[in-house]
Order: sequence, then structure tokens, then C-alpha cells
Amino acid sequence: MTRTWMVSSTAIAPRRSFSASVSWRSVETNTPSSHHSQGSQDNTTAFNAKRNPEAILKKALTFVPEYGWTTTSITKAAESLGYPAIVHGMFPNGGADLINYFLEDCLNRLPLELEGRMEGLGTQEKIKLGTLTRLGMIAPYIDRWHEALAIMGQPSNISMSLTHLGKIVDEIWHLAGDKSADMNWYTKRASLAGIYTTTELYMTTDKTPNYEATQKFLDRRFEDAATLGKATNEVLQIAEFGLKSVVGIISSGIASDRQI
Repeated sequence: MTRTWMVSSTAIAPRRSFSASVSWRSVETNTPSSHHSQGSQDNTTAFNAKRNPEAILKKALTFVPEYGWTTTSITKAAESLGYPAIVHGMFPNGGADLINYFLEDCLNRLPLELEGRMEGLGTQEKIKLGTLTRLGMIAPYIDRWHEALAIMGQPSNISMSLTHLGKIVDEIWHLAGDKSADMNWYTKRASLAGIYTTTELYMTTDKTPNYEATQKFLDRRFEDAATLGKATNEVLQIAEFGLKSVVGIISSGIASDRQI
């Protein structure tokens, strides 16, 4: 059953669904007449793949629900596009490269998703709408998102994870019209980072229709941070709790994966 976001506080009911809807063309190949022609053909298709790695990663997203954030998804995508399976070697970080692509793609799509929808809203409602919209982008992969969080929590990927978290909260504040240039700039983003991470984690366990429980959870987090954007201990504590929670849960996920 497809679940959608219902932002009742602003009378907006956006459908949050993601799919790599670009039309893909498989590279047609003829049956080789010799080992040499097969080798030449493989070299050519591999060369073409290297010229368009984003196409492979975008296609790989369609395999994530079945194969997860893995090299297998990348391999399946490459094969479906007519490339040899060995081109997965272009992505030495495997699932982390796929996650990195997805997060960058979400960042690029967020302004388009919110275009014209923030007009007439107050600052907090804009931030809430931006947060819900961004969270909605992971909905198609929610059953696999705990795997993504575990990968992002690995020591070699922490820098990437924090960089993307920073980009998410900064973009949401920017789209909401924030122009602060003092210490509030940092406080606002630290606060939203805590709210975003705790809500994202809650969402991975939410089984209610249309993620209603997640939206109520987010409402409570904003109520807790009623002074959002102001340098108060309450806001900073919420941010600290969120960041510690995401690290703790991700670390638990890694430990569980290693025991399997």
C-alpha cells in the first residue's frame, strides 16, 4: 500500500513518492563472432559506462527495494543498461556511493518539490513543510533505510553523513528565507539537525497509514523547540539529543549486522 504525506496544518497533501522515472535505453549488442570481438565489445560498453556513471546509480535506485544499498543493486543496474557487470568497480565504496548519489539527488530536487508551496506560511510552518518534504523522499526506500543509516554510520562514511546532514538543514532554512549571518545561523541549523535526525529515525519504525505517527512526532519536536532559531539551552539540548541518538542507533545497527 502506497503511503502519502498529509500536512494538515497547512492544508497541503503532497504525494511523496520517488522513482527513477527517466526512460532508460539498454545498449544493444550483437552476438560476438570471436573472443576478440567480445573483448572489444566489453571494452566499448565499459568505456561508455565510465562516461555516464550517474545513469547507473540512478538506475540502481530502482533495485534498492529488492537488493538494498549494495553493490548488487549497482551491478543489476549496469546489466539492465547493457553494461558488463564488472563496471561496478567504478564505485569502490559500493552502497556508500549509491547513498551519496541519492542524497545529492534529493538535495537537488528539494527546491523543485517546494516551489510555490511556502508562500503565505510562517517561518516554522515553512521549516516543517521542508522537513516533511525531504523526509518523504526516503519513503520509497523506508524498508531499507535502516541499512543506509548503518552504512552512513561506519567510520569511513561519518564525514559524508555529517556533510549531507549539514546540507539538508541549511537548504531547508535557505528555502524558508533565512538570511541570518550571526550565531543564530549555527543555532538554527543545529536545532533542525536534531529534529530531523530524530524524526528520520522514528520514521523507520512507523507503520501507520500515511506516516501519520511520524508527522505527529515531528509536530511534538517543533513544540519542544518552540524557540526554534533562538540561542537557548532547550534548543541546543534537542539538537544534541538528536545527534547522539542517530550515532547510537546507527552504531547498534552496525553491531547487529556484524553478528549476523
